[in-house]
Amino acid sequence: SGRQIKMPPPMLDSAKSMPDTIFTEKRYTVDRAVRNSHHLHIVPSAGKQCAAEDGSCESAEEALASSSSEDSSDKDSIEDTATEDEHLPAGQHLLVDIKNVDARFLDSEERLAQSMVDIISTSKLTMLSYHCHSLLPAGVSCVGVLLESHISFHTWPSEGVITLDLFTCGSGLLIPLIPLVESFFAIPRPYAGKYIPGPDVDMEKYTPREEDLIEMPKTVWKHTLRGFRPSLGWATYRPLESDVGDLAGGFDIHYKKEIAAIQTPFQLINIWDSIESIHPGDMSVEQYERSLRTEIETYESLHPQHYAPDRTVFLEGVLQSTHFGDEAYHEAMVQPAMFAHDNPQRVAIIGGGEGATLREVLKHNSVTHVKMIEIDELMVKTSIEYLPSWSDCSDILGCAQNCFDDERAEILFEDAFAWFIKNGLDDLDKTVHDDSSEDSDDNDSSEDEPETAKELFDVIIMDALDPQEMVEFAATLYNNDDFAKSLFNSLDEDGVLVLQMGSSPEHSDPAELDSLNFRRHQIMNFIELVGFEAVQVYEEAHCGFGDPWSFMVACKDIACRDNWFLNEAGIALESHRRMRPTLSGLPQLKYFDGATMKGYQQPTKQWESAFCKRTPKPASCQLANGYDKKRKNIPIDQFEVRISNYGDHAGRGVFAKVEVPKDAYIGLETAVKRICVEFQAMRCIESYFESALSKNTPELEKLLNYIYGYGYSSIEKALQPEYYVDSGIVTFVNHGCNSTENIIGSFNHEGFNEWTKMLDEGKITEQPGRPPFDPSYDRHIHHLSASLDITKRKITAGEELLSNYVIVGLGNNDLKLHLGIDSICKGEKLGRIKILEMSKEL
Repeated sequence: SGRQIKMPPPMLDSAKSMPDTIFTEKRYTVDRAVRNSHHLHIVPSAGKQCAAEDGSCESAEEALASSSSEDSSDKDSIEDTATEDEHLPAGQHLLVDIKNVDARFLDSEERLAQSMVDIISTSKLTMLSYHCHSLLPAGVSCVGVLLESHISFHTWPSEGVITLDLFTCGSGLLIPLIPLVESFFAIPRPYAGKYIPGPDVDMEKYTPREEDLIEMPKTVWKHTLRGFRPSLGWATYRPLESDVGDLAGGFDIHYKKEIAAIQTPFQLINIWDSIESIHPGDMSVEQYERSLRTEIETYESLHPQHYAPDRTVFLEGVLQSTHFGDEAYHEAMVQPAMFAHDNPQRVAIIGGGEGATLREVLKHNSVTHVKMIEIDELMVKTSIEYLPSWSDCSDILGCAQNCFDDERAEILFEDAFAWFIKNGLDDLDKTVHDDSSEDSDDNDSSEDEPETAKELFDVIIMDALDPQEMVEFAATLYNNDDFAKSLFNSLDEDGVLVLQMGSSPEHSDPAELDSLNFRRHQIMNFIELVGFEAVQVYEEAHCGFGDPWSFMVACKDIACRDNWFLNEAGIALESHRRMRPTLSGLPQLKYFDGATMKGYQQPTKQWESAFCKRTPKPASCQLANGYDKKRKNIPIDQFEVRISNYGDHAGRGVFAKVEVPKDAYIGLETAVKRICVEFQAMRCIESYFESALSKNTPELEKLLNYIYGYGYSSIEKALQPEYYVDSGIVTFVNHGCNSTENIIGSFNHEGFNEWTKMLDEGKITEQPGRPPFDPSYDRHIHHLSASLDITKRKITAGEELLSNYVIVGLGNNDLKLHLGIDSICKGEKLGRIKILEMSKEL
């Protein structure tokens, strides 16, 4: 345009020395597209600037505007203006898009340049020079060269949009500069935030409408690490290379705001608010903003609780918890373990500084004492201030407003690892069961009691770092057999331990021992070796972590399986009995119920896959491969029911009508239709029968006799037996005495019969059972317990089928009592079915 414009010079900070640089430029003729061009260089002090249209400097003695020149400065000034990090091939890149910006500001080269110079000065960076063009018909493009790298932007005044990027080398963080960027470049339009109707509107009758709102500037930004940094070691990451970096690096996360960044003596805590709009149907920033406009009645403004940003917590950059996933995660971690115990009274929490784990425990009316051991006191204080809903117990009847203040809670700010090692491994003489909050009338009790008396808990909840985190403390927690022993020793005889196990495995993952999950593999081995009798894994997909999250429950007594495998109705009944009511009348639990627990009871296919990649491959993985397509199936119509050949008082038996080859299925089409009477149902039937013995209940008695007589029991799932009954003629197959059986099931114990399975002081000799942890077996309990019938040898036409009842009843110490197989084989007594039929009770 030819007019002279007073452009602001890039000024050197008074605390810095002039850097050594070499400047080279090449200009192109762009008269038809450009209104003005300006090129300014850094000046060492006020009063010296390069503002001429051709880029030449007012101070010729410094020759700052020559097309190729060397700046005058001290040779050692670089050490004063750059850190060692500035020389690494790495940097940070901040991209910022802002809309609804004032058009006049966006078309003013002077104002934009001033904002660029000001933000660089305020952020303590060093601008060497900048170059700006005012474009036709409107808009401005500027590039600033920094000692640390560059800043650039482009504007669209008519659309109210500016896009800016800032790249720097060195260790200074760019995310804290976002409020500065907004203050210098997000200049509101006139009347922003107000409703401006059209000229024909009667203002006395005017009701605000959304389309009349002049919106405030809106910022979308992205931060990413660039270049190559020195490695911190295998699988070790900087905070911005982890989860918090993923949040900061998402342009599709249209709203994100850092609420707090707190460095404690133990860790860096970052707390963010964000709205993720990645998938169709996700909540949008527009809906959030609509929820804040109370002057207009919309669904969002009437229900603002549904549209608030998600609050997320990061420790050392790793995502720990989210507001949206709070209940799902903490209920999944706490409630299955609490319900696995008959009557949890004393509970210990390792970690749990957010307070949500404590909140879930305090919902149980059986709990008398909770000892929470959290090493970082500042984590608790931060949670109370910035995460109030995590530790909110105000709606639980009889609880304090804040869970940390509840009279049942004892909060220790110390190292939980050291506490449990001391409590669980020392040779102590006294066991403490009494609540620490209870006063004693015995004046001498404190003197008589050892200071280091062992404390025992019903449930221990490990709410610490997950085993996939490659930090020193995670290694201490998950790679120490002494710690596992101390946890085991700190539990009561029927105690339950629960740990969060990190991101769930994928089918394509390598063996856990050979991957980043090696610590998870190690702690699971330790848990089995120290003596836990039952170990279950399960996962929850709604924790807000992106991937499904896994948990492990370990029981000292296998009897906890009876509670673990309760059906939906049983869980609902226990929940009603155990949980404290809410003052609001709302449900105590938002995610956990009987149906949810039903999903937890069976491990996922991915956990089975991870387990079966162990070396050597576990035996259950060989058995649970489904039906063998190469094995021949002999249809059930090739067999018939006749009177058995076993003695004068023999009952029915099953006979082959044709020759049957070895290793063939018997009536596979009916075998899969076995009836299963789960232990809860069996217990209900038996209890009702026992309570109604004085009444005439022949139908119920016949039902029980049918289940006992034709069925077989299994205690593979829980300690209480469940019963299976064949639905076809295979139910009439008899026992082959002294290992004369010709059909076998999924399990075969060669030579194991009524003669070798002898009584030992009234109990059947124990046989090696399944390991405490076996997700493959757990997934196929019904399939394996049903024990498909397979021919052990060739069976000739007319030959009777015989199985081994002893193998079917392995592990059931009541087998001899119920069936008396040895006496039957000796001809000393009749079979149960024969007796019942003769007495017409079946």
